[in-house]
Amino acid sequence: MTLNQIKKIFFSVIVSALFFGNTIAQDSQTLYYMNRVPQATMMNPAMQPACNFFLGLPVVSSLQLDVGNNRLALTDIIMQHPTQDSLITFLHPDAEFNTTDFLNKLGNNNFFYEDFRTDLLSFGFRLNTWYFSFNLSERLSTSINYPKDLMSLMLEGNSQFIKSNADLTYLGINSTFYREYGLGIAKEINQSLSVGIRAKVLFGHLNITSDYKENSFTMYTSRDSIYLNADATINTSSPLVATTNADGDFEGFELPHYIENAQTDSLIDLALAHNNTGLGIDLGIYYKPIDKLSLSLSIIDLGYIKWQKEEVTNIDLKGSYSFTGVDVSSEIGGSDTLDSPFDVMLDSLTNSFTVSNTSESYTTGLGAKIYVGGSYAVSKKFDVGFLSRTYFYNSNLNQAFTFSANVRPINGLSASLSYSIMNGTYNNIGFGLILGGAPLQLYIISDNASAALWGHKTSSFNFRFGMNIAFGCRQRTKANAKDKPMLKSVF
Repeated sequence: MTLNQIKKIFFSVIVSALFFGNTIAQDSQTLYYMNRVPQATMMNPAMQPACNFFLGLPVVSSLQLDVGNNRLALTDIIMQHPTQDSLITFLHPDAEFNTTDFLNKLGNNNFFYEDFRTDLLSFGFRLNTWYFSFNLSERLSTSINYPKDLMSLMLEGNSQFIKSNADLTYLGINSTFYREYGLGIAKEINQSLSVGIRAKVLFGHLNITSDYKENSFTMYTSRDSIYLNADATINTSSPLVATTNADGDFEGFELPHYIENAQTDSLIDLALAHNNTGLGIDLGIYYKPIDKLSLSLSIIDLGYIKWQKEEVTNIDLKGSYSFTGVDVSSEIGGSDTLDSPFDVMLDSLTNSFTVSNTSESYTTGLGAKIYVGGSYAVSKKFDVGFLSRTYFYNSNLNQAFTFSANVRPINGLSASLSYSIMNGTYNNIGFGLILGGAPLQLYIISDNASAALWGHKTSSFNFRFGMNIAFGCRQRTKANAKDKPMLKSVF
């Protein structure tokens, strides 16, 4: 493989990473008021579970997946073929696709996201008015930004940008895979007020970050030329080894020998590594101004991870390119002695940009969330609630609202029905079900179970599933409002 071929391949990879990165932690809104699930404390550490003790089964105690975007429904991307029994994308030549309607659905800043979480170990117990909990979790979170101008260029060409700039600055990606150790403490001050805090120690596994606020991408079109300008940085942290050519320019990544050769001991050490340390904190308050009304506030995932320079590669893409057309005279004349004019153009394009790399540590945030909620107990077995979530991630602001009804008809059975406004859609009907209590509890929750009915109009999907072992689960009354110590009441 020649050096030019390598540069072409790498340039394509860089552009793909910047323009079309991979789509990815948000908790289920419906979970918030299902406090018989101990994992509800992850959304507000002031809440105390109904059971005096729980143990989360490894891995399966909590499996959570959340994917979506802030603008497009599934039918905007995939649709029925007009004459055949098959599905096609909106880019298919036979698609009945209206470009104007599609672009009108986009904002200046659009994004995709994906979140995944699993708890490797979790447990909690009550001691009088205190509740202590611990979790060891693996979390993956990704967000991708893309501008409307990029989609306009792809679908309509550059004619609408004659004598003006196509602003591609909103391009960005933030993907983080990390381990979390959390210790939660909740205190019931009195029957009307509870407070909670969870301190978290974090260890980063992988990260790729390209913040659109720090990058610049523009394309200017005149009557006879196109001018491209780029000044961007991609920060990465991974076990991959950065390679350079003889001139010291960055070429790409390669696997370290212990991964390529599948050396078991080294792979285990990699999986158990505690590098790239960070800290996080969750704060919560739970207040009952009157007997049946409860108000709550929590701030979740306030924290950071510092990525150490030993595994860091900072990739800088800088340069400008002027395109004035392609000379195809050699192709018309049938000459086979010269390079293809399009190869010459690609060579010129890649040579116009410099791709260099350094190794300097950097810091990323977790994506803080603010929950504000209120619930009203219609009876001992039925309550209604409202929840607002404000989510900050990769400089995005995502707002969601949820209304829920929660019922506990008999011991060992709880259910919740919710309606959410989120990601620009109004058709999200959620459902939550809890089976059992002591000693085994099974739960499944989704904010948009309605996707099974009209998934083609849904812009996001999430679910949460898990199993817990629990003891001391009982309805609290005025006679036993002050719980006995766990060792006496449970064992």
